[in-house]
Amino acid sequence: MRKYLLLTVLVSVSSLLLFWSPYIFKSSKLWGIEFGPSDKSFHPGISTIVQNFDGINFLVVAKSWYNPILIRQNFAEILDFREELYFSAHYPLFPIVISVFDMLTSGPNALILAILFSNIVLAATLFIFFSEILPEKREKIAFILSCVSLFFPPRILSDRVVGSNEPLFISLILLSLVMSSKGKHLWAAILGSLAVLTRSPGILLFAAYFLSVIATKEQVLKDKLKLIAMYSLIPLTLLALWAFYGIRFGSFFSYFQVGGNINLVFPAFMVFADNQKWVSGLWLEDILFTFTYISLGVLQLKSVLKDNLGRYSTVLFGGIYLLTTFFIVHRDIARYSLPIAPIALAGLYPFLLNAKNLKYLGLLIVPLYLLAWHFVNHNLQPISDWTNLL
Repeated sequence: MRKYLLLTVLVSVSSLLLFWSPYIFKSSKLWGIEFGPSDKSFHPGISTIVQNFDGINFLVVAKSWYNPILIRQNFAEILDFREELYFSAHYPLFPIVISVFDMLTSGPNALILAILFSNIVLAATLFIFFSEILPEKREKIAFILSCVSLFFPPRILSDRVVGSNEPLFISLILLSLVMSSKGKHLWAAILGSLAVLTRSPGILLFAAYFLSVIATKEQVLKDKLKLIAMYSLIPLTLLALWAFYGIRFGSFFSYFQVGGNINLVFPAFMVFADNQKWVSGLWLEDILFTFTYISLGVLQLKSVLKDNLGRYSTVLFGGIYLLTTFFIVHRDIARYSLPIAPIALAGLYPFLLNAKNLKYLGLLIVPLYLLAWHFVNHNLQPISDWTNLL
């Protein structure tokens, strides 16, 4: 097991370094992708990685810890026209990781190390998840699926190579589900609490665990209440975070007052409606492809797991998160759906046992990198003064 686990981590780190190489070596152009100063919208070099949304915002949190005075005094350029509570949309666990590395090096370098750390954790977690959740306890299959998950769906590559909190969030979600499937409910609750300190959709774990406990007929009422009380640590953690925001920003509901971070709209599929704030352009077919991919995988998961009750919460979480995704109105639904991409892949894994299918996916590595480089080069937060970020 250790061999394939280390190989998975190696694939993650080497793919990350390969992606960073044009920035490290300050390439001007590669395969039609502009990296150099000919594009005035960004700077050449590794600073391009640091400047990608939302890395700078997490770095600001790591430097200010939501102190409105520090934010206004030191990060006015980043704050721009927004209120200080804007940073309440950037939950604290990933900034904590940055802060740990910030004790060893400067802020931007700490962010780079946090990205590297997140990729290592994600790779290890994917391998553990597929090793534990699938009925076939074969390490080679877990390794293959982990490697596929590091590149598919395509949005994951451009997400894990910059200062994003999704890799850490996905890791905590999957580890929590693994602990739950093994009957280690306290650990599942603790990991779920950490997930909800990373991104707010982590609260959906509690919904999955609650329904799973209610639906289990073998347990007596006393045991059900005990498990529900244990898993209540997840929403209580979120409430504690909002209470902390209340102290910092003067409003318990500051997270909901940011604007633009709650993108749930009723009825479902309003992402295709006219005049939506976070949706632009006519070409939205890729969103439907994303819906199709994750839906097929999640819906197949129950049959793949062969009705194993220990893994029922994984099926429920996948279904709940999938249903929630249908109500998201945002052009980047591909990113919003990333937390259940490994779960969807677990449902589709028999398809990937075919060697020809794997070879075809391997051929897509080149366009995957081109797509990610193009995205990263143009998803930048302009910074003119780095002084207070160092």
